[in-house]
Amino acid sequence: MKKTILALTVIVAFTVRTLAQDLHFGFQLSPSFSKMSTDVSKINGSGAATGLKMAVIAENRFSQTYAITSGIGFHFNAGGRLLLDAPSRYWTKSWGEFDKKPNVTGDSAAFVGGTRFRYSINFVEIPIGLKMRTLETGSHIRYFLEPHLNFGFKSNAKGDIDKNTAYEQTKINIKSEVNFINLSWGIGGGGEYVINNNTAIVLGLYYQRGFSDITDNNGRTFDTDGKSNGKNDTSKGIISSVTVRLGVMF
Repeated sequence: MKKTILALTVIVAFTVRTLAQDLHFGFQLSPSFSKMSTDVSKINGSGAATGLKMAVIAENRFSQTYAITSGIGFHFNAGGRLLLDAPSRYWTKSWGEFDKKPNVTGDSAAFVGGTRFRYSINFVEIPIGLKMRTLETGSHIRYFLEPHLNFGFKSNAKGDIDKNTAYEQTKINIKSEVNFINLSWGIGGGGEYVINNNTAIVLGLYYQRGFSDITDNNGRTFDTDGKSNGKNDTSKGIISSVTVRLGVMF
């Protein structure tokens, strides 16, 4: 994992340096709030996750009002809860990691309807965006808007099961249940308070929504009795998040 992060850092730094005209760096330490949803009616979002984003930010300012943005960072504790309305087999690749292992035979469910599965995922993220901003006002503030694409790479994933008396447990290793790449789009905006020519405090609000399936579809859902007519899980799970960006640019 360390080698992967180092390689990604070198790639980003080389790309930004190659294109640089007026290059600036900064960092962010930002609270983030995310949730999960799917495209099927029997698996629904049921609770948010509070996380944190830490990142090094790079801006290539090719004019006074436009900049190409990138960087590298971490998104800790992204995810949320999914509620399975129907009896199910879920997280089957991780059953060996359970303290209380499901004991089922034949084509039957392991979890009753109404069980909630909580995802806590860490990502390494590389955003690429275009920042459009105003000129500095008399009060030393610049306003900006920044649409972007985000490339997320899973580094770790833990899960909890609740509302299930038989298998309720926490901090299960579910890395095998989460796809490695999380692609998303986003948009953000806010203001920069200019301290001097080289330093500005950044405050903004960013929205990010995935468009690739983050969940590994290895489960099955069942009819009410939980013992027949099992159907393979074909749902597309995505993560959406809102981040309050707190940062400094130099």
